[in-house]
Amino acid sequence: MTFVQYFINNWIEIIGIFSSILGVYYSIQQKSISWLWNILASILFGLLFFQIGLYSDAELQVFFILMALFGWIKWKNKETNWIPQHSSQLSILVGICFTVGFGCLSGYLHQSYAKNVSLPYWDASLTGLSIWGTWLAANKKIENWYVWILADMIYVGMYIQKGLYGTSLLYLLFVALAFQGLISWRKKREQNL
Repeated sequence: MTFVQYFINNWIEIIGIFSSILGVYYSIQQKSISWLWNILASILFGLLFFQIGLYSDAELQVFFILMALFGWIKWKNKETNWIPQHSSQLSILVGICFTVGFGCLSGYLHQSYAKNVSLPYWDASLTGLSIWGTWLAANKKIENWYVWILADMIYVGMYIQKGLYGTSLLYLLFVALAFQGLISWRKKREQNL
């Protein structure tokens, strides 16, 4: 198969990967344009995930679009002087409970009522973790990077199992970028204390 044939067969995934990389890159830089790239990536990955039966992941893309609009507006207004903050212990506990509860409920509903569903509990749990990570990122909480490191490492395995090798490589890159984001945001916070 030539690159042209591969691109024609997988254009949604390829453009989604490119858009996602730009979204994370600009997020590390704390630039509001990151959210616009994330919207494009979410539209494309939503289509892709729906096609292969990862319904929680497809639904997550709708949430990502809404949160990207929220994050874009919030970051655009404060882009130059917004310092990343730490989450409280209570908010971390709430985030963990939300992730577990969402994974159990959504996984059960998809397994019980959706046709051709794939990996419903893993997919739903990662969706819950991603919702939490996105909320933390939109509110410039440093812990968003820890959540993304964990989620992205697990996503790599899930996407390999589904045969989405390009997407699994993207999420492996996301792990490295999340470490870079964590270092960058922590450094910015320390410089402004």
